[in-house]
Amino acid sequence: MQEFKKGTLRFRQLGYFLTLAEYGSISAAANALNMAQPSLSENIAKLERQLEVQLAIRGTRGIQLTEAGTKLVERGTEIMKAVDDLVTELRALSEEPRGPVAVGFPPSLSILLSVPLLETIHSEHKDVRLHVAEAMSGDILDWLANDRIDFGCVYEISDSSPYSFEPLLTEELFLVTAPDNWDDEFGPDMVAKNPIKASQLQELPLVLTSPTHGARKLQEKFARAGGFNLNVVAAIDSLPHIVEMVGRASAYSILSHGAVIQQVDKGKIGLVRIVEPTIQRTAYMVRKRSRPVSRASAIVEATIFTILGEMVERYGIQATQPDRK
Repeated sequence: MQEFKKGTLRFRQLGYFLTLAEYGSISAAANALNMAQPSLSENIAKLERQLEVQLAIRGTRGIQLTEAGTKLVERGTEIMKAVDDLVTELRALSEEPRGPVAVGFPPSLSILLSVPLLETIHSEHKDVRLHVAEAMSGDILDWLANDRIDFGCVYEISDSSPYSFEPLLTEELFLVTAPDNWDDEFGPDMVAKNPIKASQLQELPLVLTSPTHGARKLQEKFARAGGFNLNVVAAIDSLPHIVEMVGRASAYSILSHGAVIQQVDKGKIGLVRIVEPTIQRTAYMVRKRSRPVSRASAIVEATIFTILGEMVERYGIQATQPDRK
């Protein structure tokens, strides 16, 4: 049998000694442990040799704890309780997820995800208390840094050292227009029969977000790469207001299919493909590396991927999801 180094203490030995202290005699403790008395005596003696201290004085009527034995019972009981509590907590993690989860979405993803996500989590995981907040990508990263949310979805990748980013959805961006404000036919999917060249965007009055917004930065970068300027006649940091202006034929905008999915489905907004080149953006699931991932949080994250996949398929959203291992 392997000999332990002096000064070491094993849970089994500690359990033997605590049982001995509880029952007060070798015979009673051995009976409770369902083991032979000589084996228990040898284990206690070995523990004393390893710790280099006498823990109990044997007598004809039982044992008497020494000062060291009393201290070992006091602290050992605390240790064993802490271990039992830890085992209980770990086992609970394999059961039904529970607890609060806070997640942040940018407006265009919030339109797609917030309601079906809340409904699904409430229906399938009633002990999970989900909170959904909507903000721009930069604000969501700030919330993560300050531990206000568990994770979020963003369109921008910053310094990745404090965060982990996982691709969620790659979207094609379209010129969006009121159907009666475009001289072309639309198919049943409300996509115009003919695309528009990227360079032609400079000829159209556009309503976009402000220059500090991540989407606007992407659009301006796209235009600069093509050697032209965008004709921005209005800047509004509100997706519903942008969509409303487009629907009134007051201007055009550059958005993803998902951002106007309801209006497209009702035939109130049309999509015009932008070509030579196309314009795309990728949404990422982002977490703070130092924040533990709860079981409830992991369930919500997995549900987001599932819902997005279902919506891309059901509504024919012009976007692709990466394979998720």
